[in-house]
Amino acid sequence: MYKIIEIKNKDIWNNFVERNDFEFYSFLSSWEWCELQMILWKKVIRFWIYDIKNNLIGLLPFIKNVAKRWTYLFAPHTPLIIKNIDFFEVLNSINATLKQFAKSENADFIRFNSPVKNTIQNKKSFNKLWFINAPMHEHAEDTHILNLKPSEEELLSNMKKEDRYYINRAIKEGVEIVFWNTKEQIDKLTTMHIQHSKKIWYHPFSSEFINNLYIVFLDNITTISARYNWNVESILMTIKFWKTCVYYIATSDIKSPKFSPNYLCQWEAIKSAKNAWCETYNFWWVSPDDNPKHPISWVSKFKRKFAGYDYSLLHAQDLPITKKYWINFLIENIRRIKRWYYYKKPE
Repeated sequence: MYKIIEIKNKDIWNNFVERNDFEFYSFLSSWEWCELQMILWKKVIRFWIYDIKNNLIGLLPFIKNVAKRWTYLFAPHTPLIIKNIDFFEVLNSINATLKQFAKSENADFIRFNSPVKNTIQNKKSFNKLWFINAPMHEHAEDTHILNLKPSEEELLSNMKKEDRYYINRAIKEGVEIVFWNTKEQIDKLTTMHIQHSKKIWYHPFSSEFINNLYIVFLDNITTISARYNWNVESILMTIKFWKTCVYYIATSDIKSPKFSPNYLCQWEAIKSAKNAWCETYNFWWVSPDDNPKHPISWVSKFKRKFAGYDYSLLHAQDLPITKKYWINFLIENIRRIKRWYYYKKPE
C-alpha cells in the first residue's frame, strides 16, 4: 500500500514539513541536519513515502552510524507522516522494505526516535512490528515546550514572581544582551561549554560539531550572550526550523547569582523566537520527573521556570536485524545504568 523512494531535493523536503501541520517536529527533521551528518562523514539516505496513488504522505531520513562492533540506521524525530494517515499502518506496510534496506547496508539494527506521543497504545503498536525499547536515547524525548502565541506580557506573567524578579533585576543592573554569530561569540560558546562539562560531568559537543552547526543552519541559528562587567556569564544557541525554535546548547559561568543573567539571556531568546514568527519554543531535553538524581534534573528545573508544558515522545525503538544487536543492547544498557538515566513510562 505504501512505498519509499530516495530523494535528493532540499526545497521539496523542507517545504513538505512547512506545508503540513505536524504536532511535533524539530530541526532534526530538516534537510540541514542530514547535511551536517554528511559533513561529519556519515552516510545519509533520505526517503519519501508515497501511497498507492503516488501521493506524497511522509518523509523518512536514515543516518548510518558505523561503530567497531555494530552498524545501525537511525531516524531522528521521524518518520513524519501527514495527518489522517495511520502512522503504524504506513510503518507496517514498509517494514519488510526497511529490513531489506538495512541488510543491504550491513546494518545490525534500525533505531527510530519517532515523533509519536509516549502512550501505551503507541508502544504496543511498535511491539507488534517487532520493535523493542532502545537501551539508550539518541536525542530529546522528554521535552518542555512554550506556546509563543500569547503576548510578551502574558508570557512573562505566566512565570512565578520570584523568577520574573531575576529578569527585571538583571535589566536594572545593566546586563548586556548580545546577539552575534561572530567567530568570537562561537568560540566563547564552545570554550565555556567544554569547561562547564568538566565541572558537572557531562559529555560536551565537540568544537567541530558546533562550528558545523553554524555552517549548515546559517541564518536559522542564533547565539545570545549575557554580559556583566565585561564578563560573559551566560551564553546559548537556538536553532529555528519553520515555526519552532529549539534551545539547543547553553552554558554559563555565573558570577552574579543575585540576579543570575541566565534568566534574562533565556527570556531574550524566547522574545527573539517570537519576533521571528515562531509559534513554539522548545526547551529541548528535560528529565521525565522531578527526581533530583536524574542526570539533568538541575537544568530541567531551570527550563520549567519559564512556564510552558512537558511533551513526552515515545522512547527510542529498535528493530533488531542481526545477532550483533544484542551486544550493543548489553553495552548500552550498562552505560545507561552507570549514568543514572531512566525514561518516562508510556501512559
